[in-house]
Amino acid sequence: MKRISVVTLGCKVNQYDTAVLLNQLPKSKYIKNKNFDEKADIYVIDTCTVTHKADSEARNYIYRAKRNNPQALVVVTGCYAQVSSEELSQLEEVDYIVGNSHKSKSLLKVIREGEKQKEPTVLISDIFKEKKKKFDTPHIDYFPNRTRAFLKVQDGCNYACTFCIIPRARGRSRSLDINDIKTRIINLRDNGYKEVVLTGIHLASYGKDIGTDLYKLLHELDNENIINRIRLSSLDPADLNNDLIDLCGGSEIICPSFHIALQSGDRDILKLMRRRYLPDDFIKCTDYIRTKMPDASIGTDIMVGFPNENKEHFLNSFKLLKDSELTYFHVFPYSKRKHTQASSMDNQVDPKIKKERSKILRELSSSKKIKFYSSFIGKELQILVEKNSRGTTDNYINIKLENDNSQVGDIVNLKIKKVEGENAVA
Repeated sequence: MKRISVVTLGCKVNQYDTAVLLNQLPKSKYIKNKNFDEKADIYVIDTCTVTHKADSEARNYIYRAKRNNPQALVVVTGCYAQVSSEELSQLEEVDYIVGNSHKSKSLLKVIREGEKQKEPTVLISDIFKEKKKKFDTPHIDYFPNRTRAFLKVQDGCNYACTFCIIPRARGRSRSLDINDIKTRIINLRDNGYKEVVLTGIHLASYGKDIGTDLYKLLHELDNENIINRIRLSSLDPADLNNDLIDLCGGSEIICPSFHIALQSGDRDILKLMRRRYLPDDFIKCTDYIRTKMPDASIGTDIMVGFPNENKEHFLNSFKLLKDSELTYFHVFPYSKRKHTQASSMDNQVDPKIKKERSKILRELSSSKKIKFYSSFIGKELQILVEKNSRGTTDNYINIKLENDNSQVGDIVNLKIKKVEGENAVA
């Protein structure tokens, strides 16, 4: 029996990819460590590369793996591996670098047959040039350590935002056939999951490569009442139309929970980012969601310190966020990424200013989340029970459960008693 330690960094798509790997490893031959730092025969780091911080975190896990067991096989995969293989090749701690281009066809083989290397072996091709590449991710039967299962239905991105390296890391947009999606959801449902989160690198592009779209997918899943809950991951406001919102608002299984990427509330900065919408488009979208689904959670991603962002630009973002129907937001300071247009732009913003602006927006996000949670005090909500006396409502409120004996995986109706920090209590 070999021991394996695995860590997943970054997005839900990466988490799905890791779950695929773990589903494929025979339990008769591999034992997965609960803690990455436990001694293992094989260490796998599934990396992100959205920011410099993500790259640094990946390297930290590489060093930790080698400290834990100098004789172990160290395998680095994911987005950082795909776009920065030369950089990773300089690390003597690494044995194999497996890019996203080779994840599905080589990663499992490396784990099963790989041996210690004097120099890292690199398994990578230019994923963005593979125009005819098809969606080739295997299905999974279980999602390790999670009550809510993720299902990757789309991968890659055809757009070219000036700050983003992800198209180079993930390739062009490609989608899973609707019938395959149904089969995989039913399989997860039959294995005990009551909620499936549909995820992708650019989920709103789902189906464009195979003659369908996200509306048709959701319409079929809703018509067949395929599972208790379907939740959507991040969407692009340029592709979120009223018909899709109407469908979600009238559905009994699609959660009233939206994450719509904004990035900036200033039209000039959005233009520099090469985003496909204006601030007014974003507001019209979120206002319409609130009209159709008064209890919906609406989150976003917001970037601070993009090149040329001055005080006026930042205040435009602050005002939009403050006055909007948003209930929370994830705040990211801009991080230079090689091979992106923004990395060579003039007027890069001072790191101290980025930090100050990030703090201001995070405090605003916290206050909006607490206000949203507090509006449900005294109301009964449906809660999916998770581990450690936690739970999640259909409208994405994080719940602490007190004196409840429900089993993990149950969906229960409980009344919200109070709000403690950024948690509701039931």
